[in-house]
Amino acid sequence: MTSWLRRLSRDRSSKDHGDLPMPSRPMPHNVDSSPTQPYKDTQYSSDFNSQDKLQTYRPATAGEPSYSQMHPAPLQTTHDPEPRGRSMDPAPDPLTKAFNDAIRPYKEEIEDLRGQVEDAAYRLQTLEDERADMHAWIDKRGLRADVPPSISSAMNVDPAAAATLNYQLDRKMTVLNHDLHRLQDSVSTHLPTATFASTLAQLIPPVEELSRLPGGSPLAFELLIKLGGNLNSHGGDEGWNNDADSASRADFYARLDECMMDVVKMRLKDSDSATGNGGVGGTHPEDAPHVQNGGVSQGENWQVGRDIKRLEKTGQFLRSKLGLREYFPRSLEIMRRGEGARMERSLPLQGRA
Repeated sequence: MTSWLRRLSRDRSSKDHGDLPMPSRPMPHNVDSSPTQPYKDTQYSSDFNSQDKLQTYRPATAGEPSYSQMHPAPLQTTHDPEPRGRSMDPAPDPLTKAFNDAIRPYKEEIEDLRGQVEDAAYRLQTLEDERADMHAWIDKRGLRADVPPSISSAMNVDPAAAATLNYQLDRKMTVLNHDLHRLQDSVSTHLPTATFASTLAQLIPPVEELSRLPGGSPLAFELLIKLGGNLNSHGGDEGWNNDADSASRADFYARLDECMMDVVKMRLKDSDSATGNGGVGGTHPEDAPHVQNGGVSQGENWQVGRDIKRLEKTGQFLRSKLGLREYFPRSLEIMRRGEGARMERSLPLQGRA
C-alpha cells in the first residue's frame, strides 16, 4: 500500500511538471534507454535524499522564493584600475577652455620676451665687466689723462675718479719732467724754454677736467702750482734768461693763471657751500664738515688766506731769480676778494656772539 502511494505521487508530479528536466544519471548498461520503456520502481531510490534532490529542480510557484533568492551568490567586487591617459580632474567648462585657448599665444609670447630680456641682461653684464677691465687696465698704466672724452666720461662716474686722475696726472707730470731733464743732459746746448713749456702745457686740459670732478678743485689747484714749478726747474742759470725764454715762460704762466681762475672759483664755491652761512665757518676749521671720497675731501673748508701768502711768497722768489713779473695775478685777485667777502660775512655773527 505504501509503495503504491509513492508511485501515485510520482505520477502526479510528472504530469504537473512535465517540462521539468530530469537529472542526468548514468544508466546501467543492461537497461534499454528507449523512451518507450516504462519506468520501474527500481530506477530511483525511495529514500528522503532522492526526493529532496528532485524537489530542488521543481520551479518555484507564485509567491514562493526561488533557490537563488534563498541562497544568493556572494558578490564579487573587483577594483577597476584607472584607465591610462585619463585624469580624475573634472573637465574644464567651455568658458575656461575658451579663455585658456585665447591667452595661450600671449603667454608664449611673454615667455619668449622673458628669454630675450634675460639674454640682453647677460650681454649687458658682460659688456660692463669688459668695460671695468678696460678701465682697470687704463688706470694701471696711468693712461686716464690720455683717453678720449667718451671713455673718460664713463670713468669719471666712479666716486674715486678725482683721486685716481690726480694720482695719474701727478705721476705723469713727474715722469715727463724727468724725461725733459734727461733730454737736456743729452745735448751740449740748452733747450729753449718754449720746448719745455709746450711739452708741459699738454697736461693743462686734463687738470681742467680734474677740477670739474667732485672734490677735484683742491687737487687741480695743487697740480697747477706743481706744473709751474716744473717749468721753473728748467733754466735760471747763466745764458738761460734771454728774452725768448722770458717770453715763453710768461706765456706759459698766463695760461696757467687762466686755468687757475676757474679752479679758484669752483673751490671757493665748494668751500662756501660746505661751511654754510655764506662761508662763515672759514674762521673755525673744526666746524666744517668733511666728506671723504676716495681720499679726496669734498666740500673742504678752504683756508684762502694761507694759500694767498704761499702764492705771494713764491711769486717774489721767481721775480728775483727768473725775472718773472707776474705769478697768478688774476687768480690771486679772486682769492683776495673771496677772503674779503668771508670776513665781511663773519663780522656780524662775531658781534652777536
